[in-house]
Amino acid sequence: MHEMAIVQSMMDILEQQAAMHNAKRIVRVSLEFGALTAVLPTAIEFAFDVLAKGGIAEGAQLDITIIPLKVQCGECGKETVLEDYQPFCPVCESPAIRFLQGRDEMRIASLEIEDFPE
Repeated sequence: MHEMAIVQSMMDILEQQAAMHNAKRIVRVSLEFGALTAVLPTAIEFAFDVLAKGGIAEGAQLDITIIPLKVQCGECGKETVLEDYQPFCPVCESPAIRFLQGRDEMRIASLEIEDFPE
């Protein structure tokens, strides 16, 4: 389960950001993954729940977005969103495709925190 290692790395970043902003707790986290990263949202949610337990992110709402795979053909120039990966253009069948999105993105899109009262 590579999701546990991914979430651990993200949790480290979340905790650093929360500390930088003197957060009392993390309320919500939005994550984005490219379709070809092959992460399972349910496994990400499980890993997040396990790793957040007892910490600043425990109970935080987790939003996960899978970024669809979008390619552009080098021959016909068409941009296409693919449901399943295929190594050729679905319009002209050329193998000259270029990935525009959805390949290897893994990012924390946003973080919502609750501050300590001043």
